Amino acid sequence: MYAPPNLPGPPAAVIGRRSGVLAVIAGLVLSLLALLPQTTASAAATLLSQGKAVTSSSQENDGTPATAAVDGNTGTRWSSAFSDPQWIKVDLGTAASVSQIVLRWEAAYSTAYRIEFSSDNSSWSTAYSTTTGPGGTETLNVSGTARYVRLTGTARATGYGHSLWEFQVFGTTGGGDPQIPAAVTSVPTSWSSTRRRRTSRPRSTRSSRSRNPRSSAPTATR
Repeated sequence: MYAPPNLPGPPAAVIGRRSGVLAVIAGLVLSLLALLPQTTASAAATLLSQGKAVTSSSQENDGTPATAAVDGNTGTRWSSAFSDPQWIKVDLGTAASVSQIVLRWEAAYSTAYRIEFSSDNSSWSTAYSTTTGPGGTETLNVSGTARYVRLTGTARATGYGHSLWEFQVFGTTGGGDPQIPAAVTSVPTSWSSTRRRRTSRPRSTRSSRSRNPRSSAPTATR
């Protein structure tokens, strides 16, 4: 009976080259897939607090109202009475998904404070708290959905009040029912390394210059 000839297979070197080419092609495909845009990317956070309705527990004088902390002007500021605790609260106008808080402190900053969220201006939950605030500019990463955002200062770094050049709330709108986050305590993600200290004793009044918007960087002299 006739048997077909036993033909030799391709050399091992040829098989190795083919395997190497296939591996390179597979790697290129994976690299291209990684470069494709993600279809589930979230919307970029925007500044929600600027120009919104704002109230506070007190103000030092007529030149330091709560509205100065959300006017977008780093030369005007809110400053409270010289006591603890004090708070400032912004109404975002609608429920928003809040992802970041930026606090631009004047020299009279809070060493201990908390950031609170509310959907009804009645029930509050703590989204962030610290007892070692460094002052300067603090950027806080938070998570939660709320219409009202409040900063409550419980301890001051100086004998003056709690004072902010800007109280900025970042996030997105258009979410569902407000979900208040569980309380957390963490360290600010960033802050300015420069702190300012006063050498004078607290006074009951300040010079008339504190009533005018400042165009220069905050100083410790009032």
